[in-house]
Amino acid sequence: MPKILAGCLAVLFVLAVAGGLTAYFMFVKPAYDFATGVAGFATEYQELNQSVEQRGFQQPADGQITPDQFQRFLMAQRQMRSGMAGRLDELEEKWRETQAELDRRGREPSITELVTAYRDLGDLLLEAKRQQVSALNRYRFSLEEYVWVRNSVYRALGEEVAVAAFGEQGHPELQRQVSDEILALVADHREEIMEGYALAWFGL
Repeated sequence: MPKILAGCLAVLFVLAVAGGLTAYFMFVKPAYDFATGVAGFATEYQELNQSVEQRGFQQPADGQITPDQFQRFLMAQRQMRSGMAGRLDELEEKWRETQAELDRRGREPSITELVTAYRDLGDLLLEAKRQQVSALNRYRFSLEEYVWVRNSVYRALGEEVAVAAFGEQGHPELQRQVSDEILALVADHREEIMEGYALAWFGL
């Protein structure tokens, strides 16, 4: 059982014992539904990660992506955006709302804020994840290679990625320099790449 669910259930049990039926219907049941919903989301998300066919990735010694990797990334992103159709607008709107709130507060999201965001966006993010898995399998990406290439591309554009990521995302080396060749290659496609920034911001 995920730790977050176990912790929530322990609190709910105390509330139920202390407050009886009133506490159950006012607090326990809604909170239980929320906790189990988050756990269900987490389980399905990780199962989708496991359905990526390629496994593992060793970063090159020079830390640079290749033109082939960049082209595969572009094609994977195009498929993901196309697969989301009109729903990408929903994700972008949520990204703008969340980013504006974070800018106002001047800090990164808290665990509670992220959990709430995933609760509100659960179905949307799972659909985006399905589209990602399909694209990764088509263009021969492991999750590790895709995350590394994605992070390198957006780093070349000076953008943060996976700010509100869920699951295993790796640890991008933000201090590593990007080669002039890759900077030029990425710059030529900046407008298109930024069309998928909401996906990258949520770790996709």
